[in-house]
Amino acid sequence: MEEKIQKKIKEYRKERGLTLRQLAERVGCTHSYISQVEKGLTVPSLSMIGKLASALDVSVVDLFNDLEAGTESDWYLSKDERRMIKYPDGKVSSQLLVARVTNKRLEPLISLVEPGGTSDSAEDIKHPPGTEEFVLVLNGELDFTINGREIHLKEGDTLNFDGSLPHSWVNKGRRRAQVLFVFSPPIW
Repeated sequence: MEEKIQKKIKEYRKERGLTLRQLAERVGCTHSYISQVEKGLTVPSLSMIGKLASALDVSVVDLFNDLEAGTESDWYLSKDERRMIKYPDGKVSSQLLVARVTNKRLEPLISLVEPGGTSDSAEDIKHPPGTEEFVLVLNGELDFTINGREIHLKEGDTLNFDGSLPHSWVNKGRRRAQVLFVFSPPIW
């Protein structure tokens, strides 16, 4: 996974005529960090992948996706063909539930969150203005913090909130949580 992202970041940066320094300024990091990411010497956090995608004017899914433009064949996706995104900490993995999110109005995914797994330990997530997020805990439990408010979700509980509010989540339980996330519009 990381190798594909690193390759795509470099491709998109060059396509846009950006230097390492220019991309770093847009993202708010050093040019040496961008260089390390592109060379595979460091793995960016999920929030950093989001910042890089935004700075490159692409969706996060574009950094993972190598499919051609959407067609009718994108309507169906078998379970075996789902794309897997693994978080750098190894405690969270997500399966994209649609073949492509390009030109779609929503993006569903199922995440498996091991005990101690978190959205990002470095900072809260903030999606672009106008983003809506829906969450359904299928199995286990998950603790959310949205705009400073803590919410404990158990199996069957849901959330529906403004994705631009600062938020984070963590599995404080002893067993793996399975969670359905739906974003509108697509963000990853």
